[in-house]
Amino acid sequence: MKGILNLTPREAALFCLFCLLILPARANLGETIQQCVARYGTPVGYSEASDKNPFGTVTFAAGGYALTIFVINNKEVGARVFKLDKSAFADQELQTIMAADSGSSPWKPTPSDDPTCLQWSRDDHATVLYDKAKHMVIFTSVEMVQALHFPAPKPNTGH
Repeated sequence: MKGILNLTPREAALFCLFCLLILPARANLGETIQQCVARYGTPVGYSEASDKNPFGTVTFAAGGYALTIFVINNKEVGARVFKLDKSAFADQELQTIMAADSGSSPWKPTPSDDPTCLQWSRDDHATVLYDKAKHMVIFTSVEMVQALHFPAPKPNTGH
């Protein structure tokens, strides 16, 4: 008997398990920290913005994946996703993760300057980079790029 997508029952069960495991490992640029906590559960780590780093981070572990979100003003501006076992992502995993944060337009393949990386972008200039050597998916928004290239000025303390 064939199940969903014309798969055998065993294949359908494995497909469902795969979908359940991949769902937590999605980046949603623009979400608040509270929305991320509601989606991924209790963070396993965090860091605050500093003179050397213009954004804070919140790290989650769920479904065999680690997700570190980069935050500016309580808004996710980027994310780094990797498997806890450090293995490579299958093409379907990459597509599922990217589809979960497609925003208002689809991801389109773009040339990468680094031969060890695959890259995509969308109409709002957000990008996804898959580092094949490090087995890591990196989402960046325009806000993240601007913060890295044009850090906010330090407040004047009167000294």
